[in-house]
Amino acid sequence: MSNKEEINPENYSNWFALYMLTKYAEDTLSIELSSNDLGKLLNVSQQTASRRLNDLEKLKWIKRKVGVKGQFISITDLGINELFKMYDNLKDILEKILIVGEVVEGMGEGGYYVSIKGYYRQFKEKLGFEPYKGTLNLRLNETDNKILRELMNQIEPVVIEGFKTLEREYGPVDCYDVYVSPLFNRDKIRKAAILDIKRTHHKENIIEILARPYLREYFNLSDGDKLVIKLNRINEC
Repeated sequence: MSNKEEINPENYSNWFALYMLTKYAEDTLSIELSSNDLGKLLNVSQQTASRRLNDLEKLKWIKRKVGVKGQFISITDLGINELFKMYDNLKDILEKILIVGEVVEGMGEGGYYVSIKGYYRQFKEKLGFEPYKGTLNLRLNETDNKILRELMNQIEPVVIEGFKTLEREYGPVDCYDVYVSPLFNRDKIRKAAILDIKRTHHKENIIEILARPYLREYFNLSDGDKLVIKLNRINEC
């Protein structure tokens, strides 16, 4: 977190109060509630909640007006900046402790392999789902790629057998059962599989994800978005 602006420890309580106000306000930047109501949200006394509001106002993170039910509170630009400051710090931490891949444009190689009948039939039978005829390409940083490869070496892959046609010979493909979810929407999770294609033109830090839906559409992804990759240590496929 050396490149991130730190939150002053003296303001941790105030930051949490700001966070709870914003969360309670949902999709707006203003809310009407009493200090007693805020106390219930923070699980503190009415007097402590009142002090929090006074502190937030002194810090210029909020503005207050008298309302019908109590105080009409608006989050200021400075308050929003504080939320972004913590967001940046948490984002930096999460990306260090989770295996995260960045969505990148593919070359169509995965889609080509998935569409081949000899492979596609086995994908359906052995992975337990009928895959979309294409893959999602994720780029990993050096550390995450190393960790993921080490984890993959510790479990038995789902092996898609190689086969021959009149035109050519196709080699085996190892698959690894995973779950993927957007970095900042972990509740939206999807079962998928990593395709470890031996003959590939991709760089080593690019992995291909196979799933039933079109993941770009399912997660509303664009290049540069990030997904968390959780390798299933016990294959369920």
